[in-house]
Formats: sequence, C-alpha cells, structure tokens
Amino acid sequence: MKREILQRSRLSLTPLFVFAPALLALGLVACGGKEAENNQSAAVPAALELAPIDVATVRRGTLSGGLPITGTLQAVVQTTVQSRVAAEVGTVLVREGERVQKGQVLAHLGTLDIDARLKQAQANLAAAKVEAALSRGLVGRNKQLYDKQYFPEIEYQRSVGDAEAREENVRAQQALVDIAGKALNDASVRAPMSGIVSRRYVEPGSSVGMDGKLFDIVDLSEMELEAPVPVTDIAQVKAGQRVVFTVSGFDQRSFEGKVLRINPVADAGTRAISAYVRIRNPDGFLKGGMFVRGTVGPASSEPGLIVPLAAIHREAGKASTLFVLKNDRLELRQVTLGAVDERASEAMVSAGVQEGETVVLVNLSAQAANSPAKVVTAGQ
Repeated sequence: MKREILQRSRLSLTPLFVFAPALLALGLVACGGKEAENNQSAAVPAALELAPIDVATVRRGTLSGGLPITGTLQAVVQTTVQSRVAAEVGTVLVREGERVQKGQVLAHLGTLDIDARLKQAQANLAAAKVEAALSRGLVGRNKQLYDKQYFPEIEYQRSVGDAEAREENVRAQQALVDIAGKALNDASVRAPMSGIVSRRYVEPGSSVGMDGKLFDIVDLSEMELEAPVPVTDIAQVKAGQRVVFTVSGFDQRSFEGKVLRINPVADAGTRAISAYVRIRNPDGFLKGGMFVRGTVGPASSEPGLIVPLAAIHREAGKASTLFVLKNDRLELRQVTLGAVDERASEAMVSAGVQEGETVVLVNLSAQAANSPAKVVTAGQ
C-alpha cells in the first residue's frame, strides 16, 4: 500500500520538474528581447546637425592669388571744354550722359560784340590796304624823280620807309581780322574729342569769362586704376603683371587689367606707392569714380575645382583630407591639392571631390566618418 502511494506521488511531481525549465527559458527570452530592442535604439547615433554656414559647395573657377589692391577708376582720356571768349551763353545743345563726336557743336555763345569787333577790324584792314597802295605809288614816282636827280635822296628814303610801314600796318590789321574771325568761330563751342559729356557747367543766358568751364568730356574706352601699395609690398608689383578685380555693382563679374607703370616716389602722408593699372573698357560698363577691389600678381589661368581652406585638414607627412556630406552621411576623403590662395582662403583640388558636392567646414575628427549628418536651417 505504501509503495503504491509513493509511486503515485512521483507521477504527480514529474510534470512540474519537466515544464519548469521551459517556462524559465520563455521568461528569459522575453526579457532578453526587450533589452535587445533598447540596446539597438541606443546604438543608433543622432544625426549631426550643421548650420548652412558650416558647409560649402565645390565650385569650378580660377585662383587669382597675388597682392590685394583697392582704388578708384578714372578715364585715361578726359578733358574740360573751356570758353575761349568772354560772352553770354546763347544755346546749349548737349546734356550730361550724351555721347558726342569730335568736332560736334556743343553750344553757341553770343556773337554781337564779336561781330562788331570783326567788322571794325575788317574796316581798318581795308583802310590800311588803301594807304599802303598810295604809299607804293608815291615811292614809284619819287624813284623816277630821284633817278633824274630832281628829288633829294633823304626824301626818297623817307618815302620808301613810309611805304614799308604801311605794308606792315596791313599785316597787323589782317592779324586783327584773323583774331576776330577766330573769336567768332570759337563762339560755336565744339567737342575737342569723342566721348561722353560727364558735366555741364553753363545754362542758356548765363555769362562766361575767358577760359570759363563749359563741359567735361570723358572717353571710357580705356580706364586707369590708381592703386596705392604699401612700400613693404611694392617689390611684388611689376609692370606687365595681370590684375583681376571686381567692382561694386558688378559683383558677379570679374575684370582684368595690366600694371602699366609704378610711381617712383612714395606718398609723404601714407607712405604708399601708386601702381597704375590700364583696363580696356570697350563696352563702357566701367565708369569713372567706381571703387575697385582686386589682386595683382601671378594667377592660375586654367580653371579647376575650388574649395575653402577651412574644409581641408592638412597635417605634415599625411595626405590632405576633407569631409563630404553625401546622402545625409559624412564621407572622409583624401584629396590632392593644387594651387593655394592663402589670402582668399581657397585651394584648388585636382582629385577627391566633384563639382557641386557639399564639403564640411567644421573641424571634425576622423572618427566622424560615416556618421549621419544633415544641414538644418533656422526655421527647422
């Protein structure tokens, strides 16, 4: 009886010992799954947020390099038209900004006084010619009497001298006529050169004196830049060097010129030496008085890929690298550097990047490679 009870007890306990490990295993698996999910979410790093100023685009262009210069543009050929007579202004035919040709009439001055002086000079000339003719006839008659010894020599010589004086008076009166005629011609003010009227000083009805200013005319086909260079840097500037510059108002366009000459004496006040740059301006885009910023010196004529120096990591004995942001991930790349412009903080890259790619300007360690990153604007 006891043996039968013991056997039944063993049969009832068997399922507990068999199924308990299985239940325990299921519990451990469930707990392990939650931990794995938590660890997996913690293992995904957050994307590095970059501001728009922290990145730049690889562009194609040329490095100017050289010495930075500034200055003001002036027309090489320009003149001020002045009045050659004192008169009242009659009509003015041009205004500022109008293009004129050499010899074109710009204004008419009053000619009443000039006409009167011309007529007076012409009348005096006519009288002098009559007197000179009478004197020549008198000399001929006295010569005949003198040859026949009917006329004293002294009187004959006096008549010859008087005739010569009359001839000189004719020439003098002719000169006065020419002067009055030139004054009359000068009353029609003409352009001494082709160009553009930059300033008009007179209006109809105003009076102008001798050498009074009437117009300023400039020829914009050739411009000149006077750029002061510190004496410490003047050794870098030589005649014939290429100059690349930009002008306010044309920031998207660059212009070129050449150093034409260098002043041999430094300015006493600024201790700077002026370099003069000649610029061709056939289209007339450049105007006098424009402020210029540029560089003078050797330049890379061949275009290439340009990146900011801030994006490039350079270490002695190691290859240059930079980070490229592509598909919201940081790619660490080795690049081959070409020319470097320290003043403009730019470098030309011959290998490692492509035009239009985005490079990172922030200083990152090499461990940041393959990390997620994105550019975030202020509104995001």
